[in-house]
Order: sequence, then structure tokens, then C-alpha cells
Amino acid sequence: MKHDFVMVDLAKNLENKTARNIKHLAVECHANDRLDAMAKLLECYGGAGRIIVFTSTKADANSLLLSDKIKHDIEAMHGDIA
Repeated sequence: MKHDFVMVDLAKNLENKTARNIKHLAVECHANDRLDAMAKLLECYGGAGRIIVFTSTKADANSLLLSDKIKHDIEAMHGDIA
């Protein structure tokens, strides 16, 4: 995130914004290191649970899907789903 980011709270003052067993994780890394970082994060935090990874482009989602570094069973969800 940029240093001058603006926090937008769409849920306002709701008590249960996110389920207690959901973890949000943001990691800053260089663009060239993203795939390696994602593979390590999934290995470390993935466990047997479910994970949602948001990408900026369909190409980024597909690169995760096709990567041999990612050991988890994954699926890409984007507008090209038939």
C-alpha cells in the first residue's frame, strides 16, 4: 500500500465485520518475487483450510494456477469461466 492510503470502512460500526476464524494477510514484495512469496505463504499458512487470493489481472490468476511452485490444489475464478 502507498504511504498516503485512505482507509474506507464500508461496514461502519458492525461488531462482526469478519468471522473470527478468517485471517487477512497482506505482504509487500517486489513484483518479480510475488510467485515465490505466494508459494511460501501458502505453504506456511495454507494448511487444510480454504484460501482466497485476489489478483489484479486474469493473467496473474492464471500464472498462479499454472505455477509448479504452488503445491495446493487451486482454481482460478475470473470472467473467462464458461
